[in-house]
Amino acid sequence: MRRILATCGRPTLVCYGAVISAFAKAGDIEKAEFWLNALEEANVGSPNAICLNMMISACAKAGAVDRAEHWLSKMPEPGSTPDAISYNAVIDACARMGDVTRAEGWLRNMQVAGIAPNVVSYSSVLHACARSCDARLAEDWLDKMRQEGAEPNAICYNAVINAWCKEGNCLRAVHWLEEMASRRVEPTVNSYSTIIDKLAKTGDIDGAEMWLSRMAKAGITADAISYNMLFGVYSKSGDLERACTLFKQMQDRGVKPNTVCFNLLINVHARQSDFRGALNRLVQMRQHGIQADRVSFNTAIKAFSRSADTHAADMLLEEMKLAKVHLDAATFNTLIATSARAKDMRGAECWLERMVAQGMEADAVGYCTLIDACSQNGDGRRAEYWLEQMESSGLQVASSTYGLLVNAVAKLGDISRVERIFTRMETAQVEVNCATYNVLISTCARKGDVNRAESWLKRMLASKTKADVVSYSSVIHACAKSSDLQRAEAWITRMEEDGVPANVVTFNSVINACARCGEAARAENWLEKMIKQSIQPGVLTFNSLVNACSKAADIDRAERWMMQMPHHGVQPDDVTYSTVIHACTVAQDPKRAEKWLEHMISKMAGSHQPSSFSYNSVAQAWARAGNPDRSAH
Repeated sequence: MRRILATCGRPTLVCYGAVISAFAKAGDIEKAEFWLNALEEANVGSPNAICLNMMISACAKAGAVDRAEHWLSKMPEPGSTPDAISYNAVIDACARMGDVTRAEGWLRNMQVAGIAPNVVSYSSVLHACARSCDARLAEDWLDKMRQEGAEPNAICYNAVINAWCKEGNCLRAVHWLEEMASRRVEPTVNSYSTIIDKLAKTGDIDGAEMWLSRMAKAGITADAISYNMLFGVYSKSGDLERACTLFKQMQDRGVKPNTVCFNLLINVHARQSDFRGALNRLVQMRQHGIQADRVSFNTAIKAFSRSADTHAADMLLEEMKLAKVHLDAATFNTLIATSARAKDMRGAECWLERMVAQGMEADAVGYCTLIDACSQNGDGRRAEYWLEQMESSGLQVASSTYGLLVNAVAKLGDISRVERIFTRMETAQVEVNCATYNVLISTCARKGDVNRAESWLKRMLASKTKADVVSYSSVIHACAKSSDLQRAEAWITRMEEDGVPANVVTFNSVINACARCGEAARAENWLEKMIKQSIQPGVLTFNSLVNACSKAADIDRAERWMMQMPHHGVQPDDVTYSTVIHACTVAQDPKRAEKWLEHMISKMAGSHQPSSFSYNSVAQAWARAGNPDRSAH
């Protein structure tokens, strides 16, 4: 057309009509309208009804209701009379928008123009009612349709059934399905599948299955979409048994499954971590000639979330090759994780190396999986190596990833290396969280390095990271291990000043420090504070207190506290008795030591027997008292 116009030619009406029709069919409203306007300006004739109807239909399909109405109203100008096709196209456009009022208005305009609405006209209005979820109005229009001599077809009844299902009234939808059959209108797959879908989505799986069976008994062959409605529910609930039963039923009825069907089935297996079942479904897909897609494999990969079966992972890889689906980051990460769970660290590393070799950028998930696996295996050096690789790749290393490495190295007790990781975190400007600080402080505490533990706690307090009860308790524990009571008390005081409430572990540590120093009175003071703060003392608390009294050579005090334990809801254990017995031995009071051993035997009868330490302490007491016979006894 442009070439004709460029050479000063004069296109004919037929040429214009062909171009307008071509663009209208292609759904290009803008260009169709351009050439329609060009036709009017060319004065070579007027567009005919067919051309204008195609224009109206194109506008309707594109959802351009205003444009469809515009061209319908313009039809009389060139002498074209709108017909049923013209009106039906506009009514359909309104229906697609769910504009019932507008659709009804055009149907009435159609009648005023002397054109009798046909089944298509009414079905569009019914469709509009369904889209706007107005089931009552849909019923009214179905009745009007019959009264005006237009016999509803399956599409009309299906619109009413759909309207009631959208409103959530399946009983009324069933009524219309039965009404449809009674009027000798053959229900379609959509008639049943609309009800099945609604029941399935509302959780009435039994009802959905029942209607699927009724559909088969009615001689209507369900399609894959109908079955997928139920597979979708099983996929969400993870009901593998029901999904497998339905799939067999589907095969027995000769219904060919599609890709969506298999993908939903694979997901059911994945939810149960049934990776072998997921693999079997992929094999079935291939055998049925159904192409597995990226969704199929990415769904199957989920089944490997807890798997350590590297052979099964190789099978997945083989299926991907056969389906000509290239491995993506998710697949490689699954293979890395599977090898890591199988403790095959070399295999896991090979997969990441292979991923990079194929020109694919390894993501944070892959690196973190390796770092975590190395950490879990206690291989801090290898974990640190992969952290370096991750940093050099340009990926942003999260605080949690550094935390994994800190935990791994801390388990080895290598404080210097943990400190080096902290320096790297600072260099990378990664905020160190409370848990990571606590790991380092705790490692220093376990090593008995009070100065280092204190130093890191002070550094933590100077940072933006807020210390918690574990932070302070770890330092107090370190002080207790080194018998530095003054320091332990100073930190628990600082803790209270900073608004961090002490817990039972904190108090146990400071009371233990008192015990190591033989400070019975100070231990009692801390126990009183503990009780005032409504913190329940445990057996460890009292054992430390009894030990403090014993070290202070105050046996009466130790005995009194042991007798007080039941009043606090705590029963003396083997350690409590052994501590008192040993104190009696040190005080060279064999009778008292023997009395407590007998008391221990009677109290602990049927549960724990006294330890050899307790017997040895009594024997040693009698031997020191110069009574070898009693000692031998």
